[in-house]
Amino acid sequence: MSSDFDRFVFRGLMAARSISGLQTNGLLRSRESAPMERTEIDLFAQVPEKIRSGSIAMRRAFRLLYIFENCIREFIDTRFTDLSGPGWFSTRATKAMKDKVEQRKQSEQKNLWHAGRHTDDIFYLDFGDLGLLMVNHWNDFKHLFPDQAWINSRIQEAERSRNVIAHTNLLADDEIARLEMYFRDWMAQTT
Repeated sequence: MSSDFDRFVFRGLMAARSISGLQTNGLLRSRESAPMERTEIDLFAQVPEKIRSGSIAMRRAFRLLYIFENCIREFIDTRFTDLSGPGWFSTRATKAMKDKVEQRKQSEQKNLWHAGRHTDDIFYLDFGDLGLLMVNHWNDFKHLFPDQAWINSRIQEAERSRNVIAHTNLLADDEIARLEMYFRDWMAQTT
């Protein structure tokens, strides 16, 4: 009798694990799925499993990157707005940065059917430009960070991971861990 019970429990555990795996890979909906999740599962049902599971694996990496990059943008914008007012970009950005922003805004004007980036100029800059802004105005940041190398190393290495993510590639687990570490460093240093 104990042997039958053990087999029953084991089969139940294996079935639960299999169901969980199917749900994780987007092959089976759970009853608790939100309407958006059900729509996504149905939309992606025909996509090869490797791509579907890759998107699920990268979901956390993208979210981490999104929050990290936008925290840096908001931090710089708030700092410069406090010091120079809301029009800080015209006096703080380099000519190359201003040209980049102008080109990107012009491109948006030609493609009005597509939603734009943001109203603030800083959101048109590349991730690497953010470190350059801080280094170029080091006197406004030096009391907040150990040194310029601290900023440059974190932003440059995070930008490498960003490029992998932005070009829809899988980011290795150790690189996700590094990105998380840099985000934690940033938050500890700026909050």
